[in-house]
Amino acid sequence: MRVALAGVGRMGSAIAGRLRAAGHRVALYDPALPAGESAPSLAAAARRSVITFLCLPDAPAVEASLPGLSEAAPPIVIDLTSSLPSTTRRMAAALAPLGVDLMDCPLSGGVAGARAGTLTAMAGGDRDLLERTRPVLAAFASNVRWAGPLGSGHATKALNNALSAASLSATSEMLVTGAAHGMAEDTVVAAFNASRARSQNSEVKFPRDVLTRTYGAGFTAALMVKDLACALTIARGRGAPARFLAALAEAWEEAEEAMGPDADFTRIHAVIESRRPPSPPSRPGRDPGDLATLCRALASVNLLAATEILRITEAEGLERERVLSIVNTSTGRSEATRSGLAGEVDAAALRTALDLAEAAGVWTPVTAFATVLAAS
Repeated sequence: MRVALAGVGRMGSAIAGRLRAAGHRVALYDPALPAGESAPSLAAAARRSVITFLCLPDAPAVEASLPGLSEAAPPIVIDLTSSLPSTTRRMAAALAPLGVDLMDCPLSGGVAGARAGTLTAMAGGDRDLLERTRPVLAAFASNVRWAGPLGSGHATKALNNALSAASLSATSEMLVTGAAHGMAEDTVVAAFNASRARSQNSEVKFPRDVLTRTYGAGFTAALMVKDLACALTIARGRGAPARFLAALAEAWEEAEEAMGPDADFTRIHAVIESRRPPSPPSRPGRDPGDLATLCRALASVNLLAATEILRITEAEGLERERVLSIVNTSTGRSEATRSGLAGEVDAAALRTALDLAEAAGVWTPVTAFATVLAAS
């Protein structure tokens, strides 16, 4: 099939490679590409395509593509960008009179997933359109899921990534706290994964990217900050309370400033670790009870995050069970989402975990706010 792709950064270039390997003819558009590798304009790239993919930095960049798309009027536009549902709906309304069908279809799984063709795609829009384009999406996404009406894909992606940010932050905080009290890092992560503290982050990213200090998941800190801002925009637009999400976004903004916007987002662990003073903890912490407490506290943070995110999900008009089924195949999954929010928040464990962190001088903004929230 003849396709076009606008936006050829790390993710876009990996997707282009997968599309070409699947036999599709791909026209690229990105002003940052060397001369000869990009079409002269988006309209030129899209004019002869059956499907035009957008893989752009953010919602304003998507809206800026409207003149080129309107000029070319390709039959189908699929927005792979992590964008806003409101932007998607405006774009679709503007393109529909030109005979252009638009579907939002953001991706989860990072650059490594794009290269391997194992991304999760969260599609919003017409289900028949999804089925018609599924064979092309399969070139780079092994798990293609319908999230709901137009805009649902973008909403689901933002909320999934908020859950991922919460578990990545909190798991990092608990791991650094445990290590500060003399616990072996691999033992701490193994305990998380054998308990209700388990998440996609603890199962995949911590063994692969954090314990090895390679920090190479393929997703930047700036992108995570952007996705958290999208989730907050969705919540505020629907009048849904988002106290945990707001605190989480603030913590990530501070971490991004420390590590740099282009740093891999798993480096939040390095930021937390670097802020711990070299002095030994003020109290012994090799007691196995401390590790069990950290597990219960981490499970509680994940539960608090999932509870709030699902409230926002419902306020946005998304189907709770459909969103959970997508999250549970993606990076936002935890035991809280797998169980459908079963269990209770352990306020005492959170308080004790925070005491352990403070005794060792560990920066724990997410645990600290979760402790306040659990006590309120």
